[in-house]
Amino acid sequence: MKIWIIITVLAVILTGGGVFLGMRVADLTTRVNELNLNYATLQESNNNLQSSYNAMDANYRTTLSNYDLLDANYKALESNLNSLNADFQSLATDYDTLELDYEVLEFDYKSLDNEYDKLSGEVSALKTESRKLEREKEDLQDLLNEYEKVPHGYYSNNIFKTYSNTYSDLGQFLNSEFKLPSSYELNVFDCSESAAYMEWALENAGFNAEIVVGPNPQDPAGVYHAWVIVYTTDNYKVAVEATNFNRDRNAYRSWGRIPGVVYSEDTLIKGSEAYYDGYDDSFGNIYEAIRDFGTNPEWNWWVGAFGFE
Repeated sequence: MKIWIIITVLAVILTGGGVFLGMRVADLTTRVNELNLNYATLQESNNNLQSSYNAMDANYRTTLSNYDLLDANYKALESNLNSLNADFQSLATDYDTLELDYEVLEFDYKSLDNEYDKLSGEVSALKTESRKLEREKEDLQDLLNEYEKVPHGYYSNNIFKTYSNTYSDLGQFLNSEFKLPSSYELNVFDCSESAAYMEWALENAGFNAEIVVGPNPQDPAGVYHAWVIVYTTDNYKVAVEATNFNRDRNAYRSWGRIPGVVYSEDTLIKGSEAYYDGYDDSFGNIYEAIRDFGTNPEWNWWVGAFGFE
């Protein structure tokens, strides 16, 4: 505005300077207008720059505020990181301790696992043994049941007079007092019942007798057989064939023999030597015979005899 006034004054003063001067003034006026236009343009640019500056300044302040916030967050995170690092170190120490504990526990586990396998084996063995014992218990109970079927006081009923267990006494007993309570009957009163009865009678009369079993001396290829061996106090071992008492005693007497007695190297009885050395088992009493055979009926001559049953 001041430039314009100055130009106007100069124009008035120089009006009288002629045409040249007028032209010069016109050029100056044009130049002034151009300058004013440029000034306005610059002013607008300045305003735009100022507006941009203000916007940038606002952005800067916002950014600065954000920076401060981020810096605070960073410091908080850094503090948390330091705390986490401390926790991590503590956890690392705990981990190392736990790892050592784990190794110890793993060793203990393997030891216990081995011990468990060992104990499992022992338990299995004990179960097997328990089942075996249970079977043995059942067998013993069955055997006891068989024993219970034997008359009470089996060897002490005083039916016969007492002898002194000499060979002479044996001859007297078999010649005069002994007889079988029943005739031979297969599977009812056969060799086993006959031998059991004879052993019982001899024991009750004071003799030391055993039941023996083995291949039939008179027919080794046949069925098993039972007879009696008597041991006398004057050192005789005497085999007695109980089933022979079903035969005529007088036949033995006519031969000069004691009824039922098998003489070693006897030509009258086939297989006489086998009566003395050919048996497989011997039983000192009825209970041993029952235990070996596991049953009572094989020997129970007493059923229906002498009022036992």
